[in-house]
Amino acid sequence: TGNFFATNRYISPSKTGQIHASSSSLTMAVSGVLAWVFLKILLMGLGYEIFGTATMAWNSVQQNGSLNKLFSVEKPVLSGRGIKFVEDLRKSSDFVYNATLYDKSSNLGGIIKLATAENSLLNTELLEYFNTHFRLTASHLKYRSSLVDGHENSTEDVLPPYYTTYFKPSIPIRPEHCVHADGIGSLLAQIFWAFCEAGDGVLMSTANSYPRDIVYPAQAKVIPAHVPADVDPLSKESIPYLRKELENSGNKIRVIMLCNPHNPLANAYPEEMVIEYAKLAQEFNVHLLVDEVYGLQVFSSRYVPNPTPFKSILSIELPSPIDLSRIHVVLGPTKDFGSSGLKLGSLVSQNNPDLLASVRRAVQAVPTSSATDALFTAVLGDVEFREWFLEENRNRLRVAFERVGDWCMFHKLPFVPASAGVFFIVDLEPVLPHAGTPYERAVKGFEKMRDTGVYLVPTSISEDPVGTRYRMTFTLPPDTMTLALRRIEKAFGLERWPGLEDVDE
Repeated sequence: TGNFFATNRYISPSKTGQIHASSSSLTMAVSGVLAWVFLKILLMGLGYEIFGTATMAWNSVQQNGSLNKLFSVEKPVLSGRGIKFVEDLRKSSDFVYNATLYDKSSNLGGIIKLATAENSLLNTELLEYFNTHFRLTASHLKYRSSLVDGHENSTEDVLPPYYTTYFKPSIPIRPEHCVHADGIGSLLAQIFWAFCEAGDGVLMSTANSYPRDIVYPAQAKVIPAHVPADVDPLSKESIPYLRKELENSGNKIRVIMLCNPHNPLANAYPEEMVIEYAKLAQEFNVHLLVDEVYGLQVFSSRYVPNPTPFKSILSIELPSPIDLSRIHVVLGPTKDFGSSGLKLGSLVSQNNPDLLASVRRAVQAVPTSSATDALFTAVLGDVEFREWFLEENRNRLRVAFERVGDWCMFHKLPFVPASAGVFFIVDLEPVLPHAGTPYERAVKGFEKMRDTGVYLVPTSISEDPVGTRYRMTFTLPPDTMTLALRRIEKAFGLERWPGLEDVDE
């Protein structure tokens, strides 16, 4: 320890090549004393800590019978909102499946999902296009801000004219009117966070499908306007039910949500109904948020030969004194092109720069990927291909829907004919188990289908007034759709519809 604090020490080669250490004897003596004092203090302190800890441990045993109060064995917990989120997830456990998904080449026994709004009708053609037009540059390897501020074209450049061309707004959509992110869900979550304090309400007619985006992270509440089953929610007769909630709800309503075309009813709203929604928003001083993601997927069929045309609220001359700063739209190209997994959506608000600034900052954490940006910059910039694709998609939607409509007619299953989007509402009441409430019967029906390899969820979880209905996606590949319908027939012991070709089961 004598050398511990030596400060006058150096080494030097001698004439004989030996290394000598030189230090004064006085310094060595002082260093030795200081080291001894330091060690003494250290040991005394350590002894005190050991003694004190032992004393505390003995006291804890005497008072509590264990050391738990001194050495905590409790697990760390989530926040209150985190716990609430988990509890809400557990409430939806009636509709889970523990199986891998069906795949034609690798998993024939897997489950087929008819509850997810995915369109596979043009997958082959789109993949061929993407595989021959996908091009990345060094700019795509940088942060989103570096890409869009650089010299490369991006979706920031091609989306506004795309929306202007097909949604025909009264005022052309410019880049400063838009915020883009990795999907409409991400945008909705931040829009509601910007609009609502915790506990504020978002009003929409039943049935609806937005609770996830409304509740988290904004902690807002869904306020359903319960439209009776005998009232068309796309008609003016539904407006009094919305007004009733605006006047009498115990929650402060900040937003009216309108999905046009409707999800899950799969039809567009008449123009006069969109205006009625805007009037309500003005009268009660709330925002009107319109989801127009299925706007370019309106199609005719034998079941709906003259569908209600879609008209964007951005293209409607709203009557005075409606304040346009309360009108906002979410939309995006991924549903139009059957590629929901690529995640690209937009908020368009032409008269509310504060909302745009708030959401733009919030979604910096969830930007569109550079790969998605490159793909859609190519496809949206190719006018000839996108025109062909959008028209062909509507043609295939017609064929696919007529097929499932004919299947429902053969089995005498009531359904709501679709004319927009990739799903429709079917009522399985005639084939469900007879015992129990409508909800209990629907759960049993779900279990029967799940056990035969089909995942189809009742719309009662979305406040549907008819508890035995389901939202069925009809845009799977034709052979997969055939197999799914065969499995449903098997689940309920139905006669095989001769309109379905034989498939490997």
